[in-house]
Amino acid sequence: MKNLKKFLTQKKIAIPLSLFFLFTLIAVVYFSISVSKNIREMTTAASEATPYFPDYPPVHLNGKDPEVVKRGEYLAKAGDCIACHTNTPTKGTAFAGGLPMHTPFGTIYSPNITPDRETGIGNWTEEQFIRAMREGISPDGHYYYPAFPYFYFNKITTEDLKAIKAYLDTLEPVKQQNRPNEMVKPFNKRFLQLGWRVLFFHPEDTGPFKTNPHQTEQWNRGAYLVEGLGHCAMCHSPSYHILSSKLPLGAPIRKYDLTGSSIQGYLAPNITKVNLANVSENEIIRVFTEDRLIGGGKVEGPMLEVDHDSLRYLTHTDLLAIATYLKSVQSQTPPKPRTSGGPGASVYEGYCAGCHATGSGGAPKYGDVTAWDTLLKGGMDKLYVEAIHGIASMPAKGTCLSCTDPEIKAAVDYMITAVKGETAKGPAIPPPKPLTLEDGKHIYDENCSVCHNSGFKEAPQPGDQKTWEPIIHTGLMAAYQNVLTGQAGHVPRGGCMDCTDGEIKAAIKYMMTTSSPNKNFELW
Repeated sequence: MKNLKKFLTQKKIAIPLSLFFLFTLIAVVYFSISVSKNIREMTTAASEATPYFPDYPPVHLNGKDPEVVKRGEYLAKAGDCIACHTNTPTKGTAFAGGLPMHTPFGTIYSPNITPDRETGIGNWTEEQFIRAMREGISPDGHYYYPAFPYFYFNKITTEDLKAIKAYLDTLEPVKQQNRPNEMVKPFNKRFLQLGWRVLFFHPEDTGPFKTNPHQTEQWNRGAYLVEGLGHCAMCHSPSYHILSSKLPLGAPIRKYDLTGSSIQGYLAPNITKVNLANVSENEIIRVFTEDRLIGGGKVEGPMLEVDHDSLRYLTHTDLLAIATYLKSVQSQTPPKPRTSGGPGASVYEGYCAGCHATGSGGAPKYGDVTAWDTLLKGGMDKLYVEAIHGIASMPAKGTCLSCTDPEIKAAVDYMITAVKGETAKGPAIPPPKPLTLEDGKHIYDENCSVCHNSGFKEAPQPGDQKTWEPIIHTGLMAAYQNVLTGQAGHVPRGGCMDCTDGEIKAAIKYMMTTSSPNKNFELW
């Protein structure tokens, strides 16, 4: 130890070490201040954004094959290229670039992709375009930032990429200089992207898309659109990050594919089988075409832009393929956030914070006493009902369709403690009391019998095995979801808005067991 101390106290060593630690400290402080500033700007930009959906410009064939161009236009719409390559805050010219994309590491400005030869991609060859889309490398050899979704476009087939290039070549050239990015040092050095690519991107292993011979043509089409052109995982999958989820690296965690994340202050919900298995394809399609959230509410934020710029233009066949594929995706469930506030805090962090932390979509902001005091005048019971069943832009259960009613109530309690100046104690949520078939019969007699005993509007009577046979064949969970959401002729929740999900399920179990003596639904 004495020798080490003597070594370190030598002037030749002490001065360089002191300078090293000083510069390191300065770099850390600079990085922290810059990143914090960028995160604040991201929140501000998201809250100030107003919807603007640019029109697609006319094409000028100039001797190109009209069928190829038409197909390229459709594919470009499927990929939502116009959203990023148009400066929508200023209502700029479509595809001329300039959109500021705020990240914790700085602001990236999208490039001009019109066929202008000086400022756009008019001089690009097909090979250069394909390399940029599939490998994320520009014609001059620099690496693109992963804000450009080449990670997903890597799956697009060569023929489809050629068609997209043909379409872009028919647009009106727009002379608009590309704006330089404003990145925090050292992230302004593009060669550092090599490290990211070594860790997360291996184009030779992921693309182009390969069909699964064990799945249907419809499923494969849906997978191609979701995993490639649609780049859905870019928003709907958790990303690897540095220290905090507020510093995402733009690399999805594949085992948690499509299990949800937050984007621009909005929640991008879990869109895997866990949430969608019992939701009909048509209800999923209505999210795309009618801006209707599953369970209630209106689509807002980035997804609203996706609906209007992209999904609205797809054929019903392709939308059905997307819905079919999403309903089949099985991924690991991400661990609940570690919190000290109990189960209510975990649900809040996992599902509610996406909107309530920033006030996106008109959601009362966490800790905003004025906003919550107004809501509290209606009483806690009303808040619980609205959180569970949805209201205005708030979807049912905040899209956590697998959450129980007590878990949602605990999340509401957790948010209320913040405005009352209390400390969330996080009491354990007692497990719901198991309901028996006798309980189901009681619930049926009280709420369901008025229609089912009389056959009102062809409601099937319990015990009528022939009528119940197709319903039982479809499965209990399908019937349960239909009753919850008011599908297939049902009144939403059977008209019993005070019934818990468990009570509704118990009544359905009773009816299905009574109508199919050879089956046992008690274990569901």
